[in-house]
Amino acid sequence: MPARWVSALTRLALWLAVAVVLGGVFGAMSWWLSGALALYLAYTLNRLYHLDQVLQGRKGYGLAGTTGLWAELFGRVDSFQVKAKRRKKKYNQLLREIRESTGALHDAGIILNPDREIVWFNKAAVRLLGLDRSKDVGQRIDNLVRHPDFIAYLEAGGEPVTIPSPVDGEGRLAVQVIPYGSGQSLTIIQDVTRQTLLERSRRDFVANASHELRSPLTVISGYLDAMAEEPELQPQWGKPIGEMNRQTERMMALVEELIELSRLESSEGDAERELVKVPELLRILCQEYDASPDSPAVKLELESDAALLGNEAAVQSIFRNLLSNAVRFTASTGEVVISWRSDSDGAECTVSDTGIGIPEEAIPRVTERFFRVDPGRGRPAGGTGLGLAIVKHALQRHGGSLSISSTLGEGSSFTCRFPADRVVHRGG
Repeated sequence: MPARWVSALTRLALWLAVAVVLGGVFGAMSWWLSGALALYLAYTLNRLYHLDQVLQGRKGYGLAGTTGLWAELFGRVDSFQVKAKRRKKKYNQLLREIRESTGALHDAGIILNPDREIVWFNKAAVRLLGLDRSKDVGQRIDNLVRHPDFIAYLEAGGEPVTIPSPVDGEGRLAVQVIPYGSGQSLTIIQDVTRQTLLERSRRDFVANASHELRSPLTVISGYLDAMAEEPELQPQWGKPIGEMNRQTERMMALVEELIELSRLESSEGDAERELVKVPELLRILCQEYDASPDSPAVKLELESDAALLGNEAAVQSIFRNLLSNAVRFTASTGEVVISWRSDSDGAECTVSDTGIGIPEEAIPRVTERFFRVDPGRGRPAGGTGLGLAIVKHALQRHGGSLSISSTLGEGSSFTCRFPADRVVHRGG
């Protein structure tokens, strides 16, 4: 037992012993004992009252007139209070520094409680969202920012969204909600108006330049065809003209794919919901490559007769680009398998090949515009580097996703997954 408790119990025992002695001398032992216990209880209650006042921060109470156990208890409380004041001072200083630093941020920061009510926001939130500290603290964020994409993001999460600015109709804001603590969240809002305008300008330039290039390339191609068919053409010009014709065709293909990619990037909303008969479409695509003697064997595996609701040209572009890539990077002795299957969760098309494969570190980048794993490893009729970018954007418009697996030197597998609301089961 701690010494302070031994001392307290010893004092109580001495107090009772004095009462017993006085009771023996003057009689009425029980009254003396009761009185001694009552006095001890009164003293204890007095010390507890003082302790309660000290814990409530009242001044004028404390160590004065206390000894032993009570003196140690009051000393501990006083020490805890001193430490608490120091921690509070440090916390307040840290809080001031955080508020000053977040106030200087160019991006808006908003703290939300579990009910999505605004607890705090910085100066940038006033500038970007038009918030008013006197009346918007305590308001639900979805009552102040009502864009449907933002509401859907709050409800379901997922990737950060870009919404129009509620303050400037031409502005664009990127919103990200970061959960933390017990149901709280930090909303970061960034002004991406300039980036959006630059991206729009880039798309417009690519689209306009591609359209402008189409006409002269068509003219050049026509003249080259005419020259190649000229009976009086000297033999030494046959090879150069043939090479120019091939390069012109390649540039024409690049222009067409740039136009298609620009169209997909500038399209807003989901794709149309036309009935696309996928099995019939895949049969036609496979037959195109079966007719080429330089192509690897192309095998079609239809495990479902389901159709899709989408844009037929875009769906065809998805399958054609995947099949073209697989054929291009697979030797003529290899094999390409394209399969179509469906279930209650949706449908998927997988294009697998036994080609050269893709290094693991390059897989996340293969859907970037003009990205090539190794430009020198393809077949002579190399692609434009836009095919998989077109596949990615076309799938996004259909609510789908692309997954890629590959082993270097053994082959690759590209799987397009379409959601259930885009699939029409025709078997039953």
